[in-house]
Amino acid sequence: MKDKLASNIHLIFLVYALMLGMDSYDQMNVKFESAKAALESTNIKLNKIKRDLNKLKNFDSNLVDSKSRVREVVKRIEKAQKQLPSEINDADVSGKLTQFSDDLKMLDPSPVPRIEQDFKFYISKDYNFDAKGTFLQFLIFFENLERLGDDGRILNVKYVRITESNTGDDRSRFKILNLSTTVEAYRYNNFEVEEVDK
Repeated sequence: MKDKLASNIHLIFLVYALMLGMDSYDQMNVKFESAKAALESTNIKLNKIKRDLNKLKNFDSNLVDSKSRVREVVKRIEKAQKQLPSEINDADVSGKLTQFSDDLKMLDPSPVPRIEQDFKFYISKDYNFDAKGTFLQFLIFFENLERLGDDGRILNVKYVRITESNTGDDRSRFKILNLSTTVEAYRYNNFEVEEVDK
């Protein structure tokens, strides 16, 4: 038996070497799979970092564009402020409304100024105006208001209500109506627009 064992000892070493080789192969395979998984994880992180970097580059270029657009808006706001008057003269606006209605022979004109409202970039003031007259007189009245814009004064008609009048005067060929309107006047708000960082 010893002779048989001695004659086959090379087979025993070969089997032992194969087992050691298989064990080493399994360990190397586990290390390889672990390194492969780590590489995939690193690639995923690298791709995420690349996407974030692209987002930052886009944000940076958008920020530059946004700053230039904000500068343009600031210039336009300043230009619009210069086009608006610096103050609203109640006597002037009320006088114009009354003058237009008197020129058209409208009855009972009554302009009433209201309080100013601050809209940050500009300030507006409403004027309630009531009068009696014909529909044609009202149309001409509003045309005259429109022509005030040619003088650099901006007036906006916010509200118009025309109702039948209960005057009982049937002698007129045209029906007398009640006009109730709200006219809005504007002035610029004297505030400084903040400069955008360079």
